[in-house]
Order: sequence, then C-alpha cells, then structure tokens
Amino acid sequence: MTSRPALQLALDVQDLQQALAVTEQVHEAVDIIEVGTLLCLSAGMDAVRQLRDLYPNATILGDVRIVRAGGKIAEMVFDAGANWVSVVGEAPMETIAAAAEVARSRGGEVQVELADNWTDTQVMAWRDLGIEQVVYHSTAEVGATGGSVWTPEALKTIRAFADMGFKVTVTGGITPDTIPVFAGLPVFVFIAGRAIWAADDPAAAARRFGDVIAETFD
Repeated sequence: MTSRPALQLALDVQDLQQALAVTEQVHEAVDIIEVGTLLCLSAGMDAVRQLRDLYPNATILGDVRIVRAGGKIAEMVFDAGANWVSVVGEAPMETIAAAAEVARSRGGEVQVELADNWTDTQVMAWRDLGIEQVVYHSTAEVGATGGSVWTPEALKTIRAFADMGFKVTVTGGITPDTIPVFAGLPVFVFIAGRAIWAADDPAAAARRFGDVIAETFD
C-alpha cells in the first residue's frame, strides 16, 4: 500500500454466498477484504478460508473483535488465512498481548478498535506491545440526528494517534462525500460496508470511493 489511504470492504453480512458474490464484483477496486463480525459468527472461519482461496494475494481481515482468549482466537483467524485480526480496545492487556504475539509469529497484524474510554496509559502499552493499527469509529447515527459524524475533535484525535506512530483506520458512516473531510490527515484505511455491498452496482460504488480517495489525497 502507498501513502494514499487504502479502501477496506466490510462484509457486514450474514450470508456467505452474498459476501462471495459482492467480493467477486468489487475485489479489483478494494485493497482489503474484511470478513465482518456477523459473517465470522454465521459462517465461521470457512468464510476466511474461502476468500483466501479465491483471492490469494488479497489483504484479509478477520473482524472477530477479540475480547478474551486472544491467542487461541488469533490462531484460528490467522491459520484460516487472514492477514489481520481485530481486538477491542476494552480487552485486557494480556489478551491483546497474546493476540499480538500470534500475529507476529504469523507475519500478521492486530487492529485495536478504540473504545470511548481509552487512556494514554493503555495507548502507550499497546505501542509497547508492537501494535501498529488502531480503528477510530464514529457512528452514522450521529449524523442522522443532525450532528456531525466527524467533528473537529475527532479529526484532531486521528492526527494525535498518527503522531504517536499508529496507522489509523477510520470507519462509521463513510461515504465518498465524507472522504474530503479527511484531506491532509494521515489516514491509513477507510472502511466502507453498506455503502458498497448494498449499492445497486457495488463495483461502481467501490470505484467511486477509489476515485474520491485519489482526488483527495494525491
């Protein structure tokens, strides 16, 4: 990946065949294939295995959102063929450490999904464990109630995490229209789910994301 933010397809669906059909349409226009939490629960690691078999060169995230048993669950995800695994920020430090150790042994990475109550102490401990990725989430529901999904405070936080050396992924109500809000920020990945897989033409929707990312960050 280059310094331009990557595009991650979040397969937040429960039906594996639907996920496979959408991915077939859009895989050339996205950089990362996320096997969403619902899909991991409904289809298990078979979803990761099938996507790995179909797209051997893709970057695949198993979005299992580890809370406990970090080592065992990470092993399952990486052994199925994923490159990345997700851990929630509320997880005990020993859980995150175990997942990080497995990731290193498999040549993979851990994404820590930030909780609202994270502390500077936690963040520095993650860095000490070798965690490179954090996911900053803003809910689409905020925008639906008339507020701003991506406030100046949120953008400032993204910058602060990047300054600490993290690769920052952003998610939550991301559409092509919101991408320019992040101009000038060191965003690592944009996650798009429903805006792509629920579109009338998923391939065209993914290409639109890519075009706007290029226009904004080149």
